[in-house]
Amino acid sequence: MSWPRWSVEDVLAQRPAVRVNQRGYVPGRPMGATLVSDAIDPVPFQVVRDDGLVALDGTSQPWPVRPEPTSGLPVHVLDLAGLPEGTFHVRTTDHVSHPFRVNARVHADLGADALRFFSLMRSGAPVDVPGYARPAGHPGDVAVPTWTGPDAERLYPGWHDDGTYDVSGGWYDAGDYGKYTTSGALAAWQLLGTLDVLPPDDPRADAVLAECRWQLDWLLRMQVPPGRPLAGLAFHRVHGTTWSPLPGWPHLDPTERVLHRPSTIAALHLAAVAAAGARHVRPTDPAYAARLLAAARSAYDAARRHPDLLPPDDHAQHGGGPYDDGDVGDDFYWAAAELWLATGERVYEEHVLDCSEHAADPFDAAGFDFHRVSAPARLDLALHGGRLEDHARVVGSLRRAADRLLDLQSRQPWGQPYAPADGWGWGSNGRILNNLVVLGVAHLVTGSTAYRDAVASGMDYLLGRNALGQSYVTGYGTDHSHHQRTRQFGHDLDPAMPPPPPGALAGGANSVPAPDFPYDPRLVGLAPQLCYLDEPTSEVTNDVCIRWNAPLVWVATFLDR
Repeated sequence: MSWPRWSVEDVLAQRPAVRVNQRGYVPGRPMGATLVSDAIDPVPFQVVRDDGLVALDGTSQPWPVRPEPTSGLPVHVLDLAGLPEGTFHVRTTDHVSHPFRVNARVHADLGADALRFFSLMRSGAPVDVPGYARPAGHPGDVAVPTWTGPDAERLYPGWHDDGTYDVSGGWYDAGDYGKYTTSGALAAWQLLGTLDVLPPDDPRADAVLAECRWQLDWLLRMQVPPGRPLAGLAFHRVHGTTWSPLPGWPHLDPTERVLHRPSTIAALHLAAVAAAGARHVRPTDPAYAARLLAAARSAYDAARRHPDLLPPDDHAQHGGGPYDDGDVGDDFYWAAAELWLATGERVYEEHVLDCSEHAADPFDAAGFDFHRVSAPARLDLALHGGRLEDHARVVGSLRRAADRLLDLQSRQPWGQPYAPADGWGWGSNGRILNNLVVLGVAHLVTGSTAYRDAVASGMDYLLGRNALGQSYVTGYGTDHSHHQRTRQFGHDLDPAMPPPPPGALAGGANSVPAPDFPYDPRLVGLAPQLCYLDEPTSEVTNDVCIRWNAPLVWVATFLDR
């Protein structure tokens, strides 16, 4: 084992007491830091340039609640606002922070690296990136059978399909080699949303579109073709009947790949993202847009014919994650919203207005995810749905949600708009980023600089201003995640394999043990923010996932405007 096996106490002892955004800050935006200190009174501090000159003198603000509940630590807040461009560190009588930069383009490389992660996660294509080169993974995905046998019959009673399907391409979902329609559709939608952030004619748009098209092409292949059982729906997932070896290359995966039964949920996610894709590519490729829109319509119609084919939870016993979901209401809402935005047709607008989700508040401070997609629908309706008859109410709901996140963020000494009282869940970093997307879209819709500044402050948490003093993005910061749990970036477990690439986001703190996955005893009883281990065996805290890296691309791009 080549990675250091630390306890959380070891990590805390080795990290500076002054927690900063280790990548840096954008001039004119909020610049905050957090000091871990038992001091009751304010603590003087200085911000020192790399040439030794003092750029700022200040005094800390002791946090009134001790210990602070998300971290279990006594803390002070430091305001570094007003620093000019340069390289700095924070100094108190007893402590010195990591160095950081102040620069208008401090997030430029992060957006590019976070997007490049998707190219390395491609299935069915060789990778020629230096240090990460490999043959095409899972070439056999051009002919994958549907799952049969006793286990399949128990999980999907009454379903039978003797076909073999081309489901090649797409992105691997996470540290495993499964490809999941619902997770993959949300990630593609998140990347497509990056195009709303980029200025007109920005060359970065071409790279984003190329990556999205790779995933959209795969999603189209996951749709059941005419003449086959459950035609028009989408297969829910494809992966091995057993978990593939860890670590292991995708082109050497020995497992038998199978397709799981189509689901209503998968069809609706396909409809939503294909419609969104059609809207985004129509100006440059109308033929492809028409193909996407035809698939979206047929998937939506099939879901209406089969509204109750729900994906069951098999407790990850058959080689992949279940991505179960027991409620189709939000999925119909998202699909109808995207189809209306793509077509302007009254029938879809009526479906949007008739959904009970349209009258409800879709925003939750715990963050949206694949199984709660009313928020993506509302975000796009607010940003693009000006012709909707109740658009003002839609924008009002977004603004109220953003204001709630502002209030939540103001009550956190670490800057993150996320602090669920019932525990920090799996992929908390992705949830934080999705909340930052809500704030970012609120800025795009309203122009309020308060929402824009909140996105900047929230990024600080991910890049080092947190209880562990840990940047969760590989290659970004002095103390950053090195040892994510992933098969193809398995250098820790096999030195012949590459390490996780720059721009890969770790799942982050997870204080809620999952019943189907082992929970490290070193994390039991700790405050939520401390429940993270940078080790390749910590699946519940240190996995990677396309649904987490996609909003990282969005937020980094937003901050680099």
